[in-house]
Amino acid sequence: MNIPRGPPAALQTPGFAHYSIAWSPFYNTRIALASAANFGLVGNGRLHLVSLSPGPGGASVKIDKYFETQDALYDAAWSEMHENHLVTGSGDGSIKLWDVMLNDFPIRAWHEHSKEVFSVDWSNLKKDTFLSSSWDGNVKVWTPERPRSIATLQAHLSCVYQALFSPHQPDIIATCSTDGTIKIFDLRTPAYASGPMSNSFTNPVSAAVLTVPASGTELLSLDWNKYRPFVIASAGVDKMVKVWDCRMASTVSPSGQAVAGTCEINLPGHEYAIRKVQWSPHTPDVLATASYDMTCRVWTTSPMPGGSHMLHVHDPHTEFVAGCGWSLYDEGILASYNPEDILSASLQILYDYSPITHSSPGSVFTYTVKPGRVPARPLNQIELMTPDTQPSNWALHASSVWVSSLFIADHLEDLQIDSLPSQKIVRVLELGAGAGLPSILIGSMYQSASITVTDYPDDNLIRTLSDNVRRNGVSERCRAVPYGSGDPGNESLFDIVIAADTLWNPELHAPFIDTLCTCLKRSSDSRIHLVAGLHTGRYTIQAFLDGTKRSGLVVQSATEREVSGTQSRPWDVSRAEDEDERERRRWVVWMVLKWGDVAT
Repeated sequence: MNIPRGPPAALQTPGFAHYSIAWSPFYNTRIALASAANFGLVGNGRLHLVSLSPGPGGASVKIDKYFETQDALYDAAWSEMHENHLVTGSGDGSIKLWDVMLNDFPIRAWHEHSKEVFSVDWSNLKKDTFLSSSWDGNVKVWTPERPRSIATLQAHLSCVYQALFSPHQPDIIATCSTDGTIKIFDLRTPAYASGPMSNSFTNPVSAAVLTVPASGTELLSLDWNKYRPFVIASAGVDKMVKVWDCRMASTVSPSGQAVAGTCEINLPGHEYAIRKVQWSPHTPDVLATASYDMTCRVWTTSPMPGGSHMLHVHDPHTEFVAGCGWSLYDEGILASYNPEDILSASLQILYDYSPITHSSPGSVFTYTVKPGRVPARPLNQIELMTPDTQPSNWALHASSVWVSSLFIADHLEDLQIDSLPSQKIVRVLELGAGAGLPSILIGSMYQSASITVTDYPDDNLIRTLSDNVRRNGVSERCRAVPYGSGDPGNESLFDIVIAADTLWNPELHAPFIDTLCTCLKRSSDSRIHLVAGLHTGRYTIQAFLDGTKRSGLVVQSATEREVSGTQSRPWDVSRAEDEDERERRRWVVWMVLKWGDVAT
C-alpha cells in the first residue's frame, strides 16, 4: 500500500497511556496498542486495535475495537501463525492470548510471573513460540497450546525490561536489564551460572552464552539487527544508543561465561533516557529511538562522508515518548506514542492516588515543621535542594524526596531521642539520606544530637547534601559524608541509625546489614529505625527481615503505618496477595531493630 506522505496521523485515547505498539505481520494497516490507565501506575489496561487508512490529505488512524483488562498492559505481540491472535503482558504478572474476531475476553491466560510482565515477543522463525520477560528477573518461553511455560530462564537478578528472539536463530534470546547488561541465551544449552551472587538452589541464575556490560545504568531496550545476525542495538538511562557486535567475547568470567562484545558505534544526541530502540525491518543501517526528551529520532550507522548519524528528529509530542515501531510492510512509516498530557501533580486529586516521591532532580523542596514543635533554633521551614546524581548513578533513585523520608520527619518523636539514658551527646547516623531531610530536622530540633548524614559517594549527591546542611544552619551538629553500604568506615558507636526507603534492591541487603552492624553501638539502648514504602515490595521487605536473623540483630517491632492518617497495624507479608497499588501506597513499614545479645 502506498500511503501518501502527508502530515503525521494522530490518535488519542483519553485516559489511557500507550506503552507498546505492534504492527501486524499479516496486514499492513492493522496495529495493536497496549495501554494503561493512570500512566500504568494503578488501574485498568486496554488493548486497542487500530487501523491505518490512506486519504487525500495523508494517512488517518481510527480505533476499530478494544479489550479491557483489570491491570495495566505493557506490551503486545502478534502471532506469527494466526492472523487474528496476539499476546499481551500485564502489570499483574499475567499473559493473555486474544482473538481479535471475538469480544470481551481473552481465549487463554497464563500467570507464572510474580511481577509485571514488561515485554512479550513472538518468534518469527519458530512460529508457535513466544516469550515473556518480567520485573521478577525471569524470561519464560511459551506455546499457545500448553497450559504452562515450556522453559524458564532466571535471566537476571533484577528487572528484565525486554527479551527478544533472534530473527536469525530460533533458539537464541537476548535480554536487557536494570543491571546494565545485555545477555544472550541459547535454549539448546540450558545451565546455571556460578558466582558470588547466585547458586543453583536458593538464588539460581541461568547461564548466558554471552554477557555484554553495555551500560553503567539501566538498559531499557534492545533490538536485533534484521540483516546482520550478531549485531544488537541497546539504549537506556545513559541517553546513548550503542551498537554491539556480539560475535567475539573479549574476556571469560570466573564462572566460565563469555563476557563483553565489541561496541561498534555510540550515538549521543538524546537529552534524557531512551525508552525504545528498534532497527528498521527494511534497511540494515537505519534505526529509530524514542526518548523521555519528547522526541523520536531516526539514525543511520553508515552516514555519508562528513554527514551526521542523525537522519531525522520527530518532536511534536508534548510528553515523553514511550516507544516507536516500524511498519513491517511500508518502508519509511514509523509510529511513535506517548502518554496523555495529564499533569502528574493532579493524580492524587483525580484518582485518590498517594505519591511515593516528591520533587525532581535539581529542584527546591520545602518542608514545613509541624506546629507545636519547639526547635533548638527558630526554624519553621527546611529548604532542600533535591540531588541530581551523576548519570552512572541514576539507578540509586536518590534524586527525589521519598515519602518514607517525610514520614520519619513527621514522626521524629518515635525515634525517642529524648528517652535515651542521660548523656551529653546522642549520636545519630542516617544512611542513604538523599536530600537529608530527617537528619537536618533532627539537627534543628535536638541540641544534644550529633548527626552524621551519609549517602553513596557520588560527588553531586554529597555536594548537594552538604549544601543542604549549611543552608539550614545545622552544620554545628550535622555533617555530610560519603558512605557506601558495606564500607567499614570509622564510625562504630551510633546510638540511633535511621534509613528511609533503602531496601528496594535485595542484592544489597547483605552489605546493608553489615553496615548496620558495624555502625550501631553495642548497647541495650541503641536502636535502628528503618522506614520503607510498600512500593519496595512486601516479599523484598520480608527477605530483609529474614536476613537480619543471622547478624545478631533482632526485630523489636515491624508496624505498618498509614502515610496520611493515624492507623497502624502489625506487619504481615501475606497482604501482598490481596492489596492493589492504591492500597500499597497508603502505608509505610516502620521497623525497629536492636542487638539481640546485649543485656538490658
